[in-house]
Amino acid sequence: MSATEQVDQGGPPHRFDERRRMIPLDPQRLAARVADAHPVDFTGFRQTGIELMLLGRYDLALDHLDRALELVDTEQRRITVWINLGDVYRYRGDARAAERLYRRAVEHARTAAPEVLSFAVQHLGKALAERNQLREARALLVQAMELRTAEGDPDEIESTRAALDTLAELPIPLPPTVAALLGDTPIWSDELESMSDGVVSVVGTYRIVRGPRALAECERLNWLRGRGIRLLDVAAFEGDVLLLADARVPSQVTRGADPAPTSIGAVMGSILRRLHSIPIAECPFDGRLDAALAQARRQVVEGLVDTEGFDDDHRGWAPTDMLARLLAERPVHEELVVAHGDFTPAAVVAGEILLDVAALGVADRYRDLAPAVRDLRADFGEAAVTDFCGAYGVAELDHRRLEYYRLLDELF
Repeated sequence: MSATEQVDQGGPPHRFDERRRMIPLDPQRLAARVADAHPVDFTGFRQTGIELMLLGRYDLALDHLDRALELVDTEQRRITVWINLGDVYRYRGDARAAERLYRRAVEHARTAAPEVLSFAVQHLGKALAERNQLREARALLVQAMELRTAEGDPDEIESTRAALDTLAELPIPLPPTVAALLGDTPIWSDELESMSDGVVSVVGTYRIVRGPRALAECERLNWLRGRGIRLLDVAAFEGDVLLLADARVPSQVTRGADPAPTSIGAVMGSILRRLHSIPIAECPFDGRLDAALAQARRQVVEGLVDTEGFDDDHRGWAPTDMLARLLAERPVHEELVVAHGDFTPAAVVAGEILLDVAALGVADRYRDLAPAVRDLRADFGEAAVTDFCGAYGVAELDHRRLEYYRLLDELF
């Protein structure tokens, strides 16, 4: 069995679906066992985390595996939990986070724990295959087969052979309603001026989002519509795939585009004022500090923070130190509004259309003000910040809150 598949002998049997993912044959029994579990050590937290993943309870699975990661006492165990975490993200559709965890596991296993290298290589190969990176995926799975053949375990060899067989069935087809709109030979591009990772363009007509982000984006677009904010239209949503009709207009950050850079701040301030004026009682999505700091902690524990993207004055900081400072200096009061959650110039296109709303929720207004002011100042100068504040309607910014929420933004 793989590092993910090792459950105790009392566990329920499982089968594999077409993507080689474990499916419990007796989910009711498994759910009852999870309910009775009271983990206190590494093995218990890891075991329960894997079982929660099989039940599709991914957030709780991550909580337990994060705790297991904090309790590891060997490099082999650390690498194994990285693989487990990668599986949870892969199962829930977050391919990018899964790939980062698998690649880290492979890198460390090569030098620190070669006994689990075949597991790490195979999981990375399967993840890349699902992302249609078939050449690298095949090379990794062939390497896993060579390692496992040398190890001589017939079950592990068969597992790798089955993973290689699935390559002929990839890429995973799009849902029918999405495929019907895109046609047989869509032209793909990931060179978009805006939107977050995992979003691609189809012949300049659509934007496609996959995984849990697709669900979050679709839910928030549907809720926002009719509340005074211009948005992209949903062309189709099925399974974990969201197809948005591209506005086919330039981003506000496109150089040489109208309006002139000095007015970008005014456009952003106007949109944000309208968004923040929506009554929070109507918003079902939560972005308050309790939720944000819990997610930030997960990012730190799992090593998913992009330290290379830190602002200049945060270069060299350790994510653990950032998190400790955020907890120590947490504001007592939150100025709650319906916040975008990732409000930068890239989130706005010509015609005052708002993009990338997957992180929208009730949060402090400075969750939006901090990244907006930071990027406007860096890219367009102080005049753009002045225009932004004027259009938004704030005479004086709270610099302490700006710094706090800018620091929080570094962990996402």
